[in-house]
Amino acid sequence: MSRRTKIIIAIVVVLLLVAIGVFLYFFFTRVSPPIGGAGEFPPLDDELLPEEGAPTVLPEEASRPFEPILRQLSTEPTAGAVLGVKSGTPIVRFVERATGNIHEIGAAGEDSKRLTNTTIPKVHEAIWSRSGVTLLARYTREDGETIETFSGRVVPGTSEGEGELTGTFLPRNITDAAIAPDGTDLFYLQEDRGGAVGIRSELAGSGKTRIWTSPVREWLVSWPAQKRIALLSKPSALAPGMLLSLDPDTGRSTLLLKNIFGLTALMNPVQPKILFSASSETSIALYVLDSATREERPLQSATLPEKCVWAKSGERLYCGIPKIIPPGSYPDVWYQGVVSFDDEVWSIDLSGGTERVFDLSAKRGVLTDLVQPQISPDEKFFVFTDKESGTLWSLQMKP
Repeated sequence: MSRRTKIIIAIVVVLLLVAIGVFLYFFFTRVSPPIGGAGEFPPLDDELLPEEGAPTVLPEEASRPFEPILRQLSTEPTAGAVLGVKSGTPIVRFVERATGNIHEIGAAGEDSKRLTNTTIPKVHEAIWSRSGVTLLARYTREDGETIETFSGRVVPGTSEGEGELTGTFLPRNITDAAIAPDGTDLFYLQEDRGGAVGIRSELAGSGKTRIWTSPVREWLVSWPAQKRIALLSKPSALAPGMLLSLDPDTGRSTLLLKNIFGLTALMNPVQPKILFSASSETSIALYVLDSATREERPLQSATLPEKCVWAKSGERLYCGIPKIIPPGSYPDVWYQGVVSFDDEVWSIDLSGGTERVFDLSAKRGVLTDLVQPQISPDEKFFVFTDKESGTLWSLQMKP
C-alpha cells in the first residue's frame, strides 16, 4: 500500500471519530426548555395547583392531625383568672397571688403585660366578672381569721403607663361570693346565728338585700346563669350534701339534689343539666342530671366537677380526668392535699362519645392536677390552673 493511500485512510478514520464524538456530545447533553419559555409544561397528573392566595399544603401535611399545644401563661402562683375575647383574640387576665397585681396575656402566650400595680398582698382568691373588668379580691388579714373582700375595677392606664385597681371593701368575713353573668350585681354569704344568710347587692356593696337564709352554715356559691344562683353544701364523703337553685330576683330556692355523700356539682349555664359526683366507696362516681325530666345517668369517666367546664352549647364538657384515682374518701382527701391527681384533658359529648385530647404530664414531665378550667367560645383554648404550683396554663386544641 502506497504512502498516499495510508494518509487518506487515516484522514477518513479521524473524520469518522470526530463525527461520532459530536453526535454523542449533543445526545447526552440535551438542555430542557427554560422555565417560562414557550415550550409545553409536563402534565401535572393529579397534583393540582392551589388557588391564588391559598397556602401550599404538601400531601403529608394535609393528612397530619393537629397536635395540641400546651403553654405556660404565668410563672408565679395566681389567685384567679378569666378567659375572654379582646378585638377577636382570646385573652386571659389573672391576679398574681403574692402582690395582687393584674396581668394580661393572649391565650396563645403572646403580648404579656401588667395592667395594674396596685398592691394587695397575699390574695387568696380572685373572683372575676365575665367581662374581665371587675373582680372580687379576697385575702385573710394578719390575724389569720378575718376575711377581707375588695370589690375592684380595672382602670386602664395611659398608652405608656400601667392602670390601677380601684374599688371598695365589702363587709368582713364573707364566706363565699359570686358575680352575676352580666357583671352588674353580686351575691355573697355570711354566717348568721349559726346558719348562713345570702345577700344580693351592687358590685360596690350598696343596695344590699337579704334574699336567702339557711340553718346550714357552710355553702359554696356560683352564679352560672342570670336567673340562677347555685348553692352547694360544702362537700364531704362523711356527710350527705345538697344542691339548690336560687332565683336572684325573688329569693325562691329549688332543691335539685339531696342526700348524696361527697356531692360536688357543676350547673349547666344554658340547659337544665347538672354534672355531679358522689363518693363511691373509696372512689368517685360521675353523673349527669336533667333537672327538667329528673333523668339521671352515669358517665364512664371518673373525676370531680371542679375539674370540668361546660362548652358554650351546653352539650359538651371538657374535663381533667385522673389517670388513676387512689383509694380514699373523696372529695375530702383531694381538698386536703392528701391525694393529687395526674390529669389528662378529655372531651365528653353528652350525646355519645368521649375522646382524650391531651396528656398533660407527658408533655410537662411532672404531675398536673388541674382546677378552675375555662374554655373559649370556639373551643380552641382550654385554660386552667395547676393546683400544685398555682401557675396558669393554656392548651390550644385547634389550629
